[in-house]
Amino acid sequence: MTDSSQSPLRVFITGGTRGIGRAIALRFAREGAMVAVAARTSADLDAIVAEIESAGGQGDACQTNMRDHGSVEAAVFRAVDFFEGTTDIVVNCAGLVEFKPFDELGVDDWERALAVHLTGPFLVMAEVLPSLRESERAHVFNVGAHLAGQPGPGQSLMAASKAGVEGMSRGLRADLGPEGVRVTTVLPGYVDTPGLGPWKETLGGAAVTTSEAVADAIWDAYQAEAAPDEISIC
Repeated sequence: MTDSSQSPLRVFITGGTRGIGRAIALRFAREGAMVAVAARTSADLDAIVAEIESAGGQGDACQTNMRDHGSVEAAVFRAVDFFEGTTDIVVNCAGLVEFKPFDELGVDDWERALAVHLTGPFLVMAEVLPSLRESERAHVFNVGAHLAGQPGPGQSLMAASKAGVEGMSRGLRADLGPEGVRVTTVLPGYVDTPGLGPWKETLGGAAVTTSEAVADAIWDAYQAEAAPDEISIC
C-alpha cells in the first residue's frame, strides 16, 4: 500500500531502544522512515538514533517515563514536532517481563505492570491521536503477548496486563476504525530479548522467536491492503 511518491513514514515507537522495539525501529528505518523512539535512558536513545540513521532512516530521541503523564506528553509533543504535525504509525511496545507466582505478587508488582502495559499506551494514544488523525495511512500496533491467552506458571501478572492490551485494541478499533485508523494487536510468543533472559530456564523448552521476526510481521501487516486485527508470532 505504500506509494513511493509519498513522504517518508512517520513512526512513533515506545520501548524502542532494546529487544522488539529496537528491531521494529530498524525495520522501518530500512524503509527510509522517520522514527521517533521513546524510552527512559538517554544513552540508549542516542545509540538507537545512530542505528536508525545508519540504516537509512531519520531518528529522533524522545526521553520519557511511561508511568508519568507529563513525561509522555512531552515525548509525544517532541515526536509530533519532528514529524511536522502528522503521525502515520504508533507502536506501543514498551513493556516488562516478570514471572512470579501469584501468591508472591505485591501491589507494587501489579501497579507497575498495569502502568507500563496499559496506562502508558493510554497516555500515548490520548496525546498522539490528533496527529494520527492527520494521516491518510494511520496504523496503531499494540504489542500484547501470546501468553495472555494461555499463561504458564508464574505468568498471571503478564497475562492480566497484556490481556488488557488486547481489550484496548478492540476498543480503539471500534472507535477509530470508522475514521480509517487501522489498529492491530501484536501477539508474540516468547522472544529472545534481554528482558526474557532471566526467565529462560522456566520456559520448559518452549520455542523462542526473534525480535526481527516480530518486526517483519509488523511491517507485513502495515503493507497489507486489509490490516489484520491480530498477528501472532510464535
